[in-house]
Amino acid sequence: MNAVTRRLRRTLTLAALAAALLAVLPAPVSAADHGPCLVGSGGGERCTIWYGRVVQVDDGDTLRVKVGSRTLRVRITGIQAMELTNYNQRRRAGQCHAVEAADRLEQLVTQARGQVRLAAMDHRSTSRGRPLRSVAVKRGNRWVDVGRTLLREGLVLWMPSRHEWAWNPRYAIYVEQAQAARVGLWNTSACGAGPSEGAPLKLWVNWKSDSSQPGNPDNEWVRIRNLDAENPLPIGGWWLRDSGLREFRFPPHAVIPAGGLVTVVVGEGFDDDTTFHWGQTNPVFDNVRREIQSGDGAYLFDPDGDMRAWMTYPCRTSCGDPNMNAFELVVQPRGRDEWIGVRNVSPVPVGLEGYRLTARGHTYAFDSDAVLQPGEMLRIYAQRDPEHDTRLVKGWGHEWSILRDRNGAARLSTFTDSVLACVSWGNGRC
Repeated sequence: MNAVTRRLRRTLTLAALAAALLAVLPAPVSAADHGPCLVGSGGGERCTIWYGRVVQVDDGDTLRVKVGSRTLRVRITGIQAMELTNYNQRRRAGQCHAVEAADRLEQLVTQARGQVRLAAMDHRSTSRGRPLRSVAVKRGNRWVDVGRTLLREGLVLWMPSRHEWAWNPRYAIYVEQAQAARVGLWNTSACGAGPSEGAPLKLWVNWKSDSSQPGNPDNEWVRIRNLDAENPLPIGGWWLRDSGLREFRFPPHAVIPAGGLVTVVVGEGFDDDTTFHWGQTNPVFDNVRREIQSGDGAYLFDPDGDMRAWMTYPCRTSCGDPNMNAFELVVQPRGRDEWIGVRNVSPVPVGLEGYRLTARGHTYAFDSDAVLQPGEMLRIYAQRDPEHDTRLVKGWGHEWSILRDRNGAARLSTFTDSVLACVSWGNGRC
């Protein structure tokens, strides 16, 4: 083998290695720019920006966009539309509000003559294999965020992202504004009258697993209370979901007693008349992460497709609570008999159902029997068995100490993460 042949073989080998390396690296970002993630903003988080033209609108949160020479099926960041069953543009059909969301998105795209701006904090972000992008359409000389429009009109759910989080704070506000205005999804009779039209309901979700059992779906649950003290509410065929695509459907015999409640446990177990199990092996509801304003929601629909009760979290706008100044916390963090006390400092009786206590990642949710008269204090003992509960003495059910002796903090809050009272000791901070 002569020197020329050896050099040629070395060159070919190096070329083959380079090609193999490029094959495993992420595809390069083509025809991309960089700028503020949020349209109309001069600052904030920075994103990779692409410009393209829409080829087709699939549904209320997905469209096909031609960027350069490539056509991409893009999933819109931060929103979740109801599901279509027929995706034909002329014969769309699906869940209530699904067609309206797809038609509205198509209208926005048509008005912009197909011109779109795509943005992502990380160009590798995907959802079910689709590029995850914020989408804005051209209106006159400015860009308009389609997620903002669809949320404010109540046509989609808020689906906060842990990776593409720049939009979370604004989107949380838009969805709360739509809820307050009772538009779109938040109009409880938009899809038809009944069943049990106008039945008053309260829903809350325990979204944080206890730190003693992280990731255990049995620690997550949704409770639904029938606020009508006289009439039971049949909910057979009603269904519950989160901001993703997971659904729980109530069996035909399900009824919420007059003034009573039912609980849906996310994990597995045996059902009875008031406790149902979703059967999930992993948690469903995302925890609050304040630094990126992420959270989630629980939504109850009737068979017509009307949303009859909901809770989104964390709260961003109207976060006041009628009992905001009604409580003070007292703590005994040392020894085997450690406890946290909740005292009613208001002049009227106050119930604690719908509130929870947190300390070092451990959570305690109050039941309906936790009602305090003015001046009364309820104590929750960390290592006491709940089987021995009395009206003013409760057991957390832990086998070991959960409070640090020297420093720590405990908080009483709503399930939407608004703090009503806090106590700290040592170097702990509220």
